Amino acid sequence: MSITVVKQYSVFLTNEPGALKSFSDLFVKENVSLLAISSDVRFDAAVVRVAIKYNDEVGHALTKGGFTNVKTDAICIDTPDRIGIARDIGEVMHKHGLNITSIYGASAHAPGWARFIIVVNDIANALNALESSDLF
Repeated sequence: MSITVVKQYSVFLTNEPGALKSFSDLFVKENVSLLAISSDVRFDAAVVRVAIKYNDEVGHALTKGGFTNVKTDAICIDTPDRIGIARDIGEVMHKHGLNITSIYGASAHAPGWARFIIVVNDIANALNALESSDLF
């Protein structure tokens, strides 16, 4: 199990054929691997959230490519996959008065493992809360 700080970019995309491909090309050109991706599509537009390693940088390439983006610190939790892990993460945050503003993830990024990306109102306290919990 690991808990790390990562960068999340929230990027505005038009909802049209080829938009995701053009967006994804930037990560290939910058040699940056995506840890996770999520999108929220509304009619003619979408907000795509991508998580990358903290030391990687793509903000300049996104801006140069014409993509409106916002960079945020996030927490990446890689944990053995089990029923209730999302609830348990939420419970730890709740017990410490922390608000989750965004969460996405998937199970089986490796056999038997799950990955969650969470954005919270106080990342330092969230890291302490997670690391001191008996969940992991």
